[in-house]
Amino acid sequence: MTEETSNVQNVTENVQPVATPATNTEKTPAATMKTYYWSTDDVPFRILRTDDEITSNQYPIVVAAPDPSLKAPKYDWTKGEWYDISKESYGQRLTAVTESLKTIEGSITSLQEAHKDTLQSAEASDKVMDQLQATVQQTNRIVASLSAMMVALSKNSQSNNNEIAK
Repeated sequence: MTEETSNVQNVTENVQPVATPATNTEKTPAATMKTYYWSTDDVPFRILRTDDEITSNQYPIVVAAPDPSLKAPKYDWTKGEWYDISKESYGQRLTAVTESLKTIEGSITSLQEAHKDTLQSAEASDKVMDQLQATVQQTNRIVASLSAMMVALSKNSQSNNNEIAK
């Protein structure tokens, strides 16, 4: 045997078998990334991915995704809904605002007419109350006159009875 062959033989004899790694029967939970949305005046729309669990809106983080049809979404924190801030949507929003103004103008007109009717009813009631007060005063004067007449008649009748008794 040559020296190289004996070295190889010694090396192969001294090699320890490699232990196979133990299989891990416990599976570690994989981190599931969740998607949320950021919306402020400065940053109207940004997607956030995190493994944190958020169950409700917490300013400036929104849980619900915006409608995919919105070109430039922004969250309205007062109404609790997404809306479109793209230039294309301005016309639609302007139309909606114009329709709202027409509805409000109609409501104002109705309220003004109702107020006018109420004022007319109040004026009519005031006239009736004035007439009723005048009637009550006249009735009081008549009752006072009748009362005075009754007292006078009562005195006359009593004095006539006294004269007859004499």
